Amino acid sequence: MKSLAQSDREARSNVAQSPCHCAALRKAARRVSNFYDAHLKASGLKTTQFSLLGQLSLIQSPPPTMNELSEYLVMDRSTLGHNLRPLLRRRWVVLQPDAEDGRTRRVILTAKGAKKFADSKKYWLKAQQEYEEAVGKDAAVELRSAMSNLTRLDVS
Repeated sequence: MKSLAQSDREARSNVAQSPCHCAALRKAARRVSNFYDAHLKASGLKTTQFSLLGQLSLIQSPPPTMNELSEYLVMDRSTLGHNLRPLLRRRWVVLQPDAEDGRTRRVILTAKGAKKFADSKKYWLKAQQEYEEAVGKDAAVELRSAMSNLTRLDVS
C-alpha cells in the first residue's frame, strides 16, 4: 500500500507543468531555499540572512550603501530593509551614515556578524555538498552560471 507522502508526490508529478519560465524558476527557487533553510536552521540563520552576511563579507571597502546592496542582491530596498532588521537587532550589521552624504547609509558587517557567518558556513557547505550530489556537480555549476547570467537581464 502506498504511503500518503508517496501518493502526494505522485499527484504533484502528474500535474501539468506551466509553460511559464518565471513560474518554474520561482518554484525551483522556493524548493532550493527551503532545502538550504533546513540545513542552516541549526545556525539560527535563514538563507536570506546568510546570503546578506556573505555578500557583506565580500564587499567591505567601502561598505555598500543600502541601494548598492539591494542592487547586488537583486532585491528591492524595502525587502532589503525587512531582511536586515534581525541582523541589525543582533548587531551582526550596523548602518552608518556616509562620510560625504549623511542621508546615505552604508551597511557594515560587524566582527560579531563576520563570526556568525563563519560559524554558519559549515551548515551551508553541507547543503552545497548535498545539493551537488542530488543535482550533479557539473549540472549545478552550469545551472548557477545560467542563473547568474539571468541576473544581468535588463528589465527597465
